[in-house]
Amino acid sequence: MRDLIVKIAIKLGLYKKLVDVNTYFINKKKTKNFNKFGIKTFIQLDEVCREAGVRMFPIFGTQLGLFRDNGFIPFDNDIDAAVFADERPLNFVDIMKKAGFILETSFYFKEDNRVVIEQYTCNDVHVDIFNIYELSDSDYYCYVGRRHETKEWKEANRTDGFPCVIWPFTKCGLVEKEYFGHLFYMPEKTEEWLRGVFGEDFMTPVKNWTVGERKTRIIYPKERIYRRLMR
Repeated sequence: MRDLIVKIAIKLGLYKKLVDVNTYFINKKKTKNFNKFGIKTFIQLDEVCREAGVRMFPIFGTQLGLFRDNGFIPFDNDIDAAVFADERPLNFVDIMKKAGFILETSFYFKEDNRVVIEQYTCNDVHVDIFNIYELSDSDYYCYVGRRHETKEWKEANRTDGFPCVIWPFTKCGLVEKEYFGHLFYMPEKTEEWLRGVFGEDFMTPVKNWTVGERKTRIIYPKERIYRRLMR
């Protein structure tokens, strides 16, 4: 039934509107769960990563909220986290599962089956984990997926995949800072990272901020990213 509705919506030129409506209700539910269990889940995430020998640190919106608001952004509804790819044990997903983090979706490249982003849920809270790699002697990077230019996601996943960007960050060490009564890792050059993502005015809250408005040194690779639904 869902696929039939999607086909009709695409034919009538209403697919984007359908996605926007669906996203609205999904985000409403995510926000309710996040407000109730977000802090608890964030602390649990740090604890399980430390036990696995992995340094987890906030990235993107979660990093911005901690730095600017000393907490989560008021209108945020998920956790953006990062780990260094070379620190992850081979059984990282199993370790996460035992701690209550269920892998829902992974994003990967077909060329080498390399997973670059994973989406988990725990306590009904959505958690995105981005793998961080070395780009050069001075930069790290991670991949960030985008919607397909014209296709519904199932068709895109079956055919040519999704566009993505390589997002660079200045290489630096990590330091521990206290938030919510718990010590978390943060990049030493957090301000520089945030300027690179959100612009010079990152300290000014913008409710409906979109990355499309930013002109940074992000790179659009030829590789396409694919989704793997885990359950």
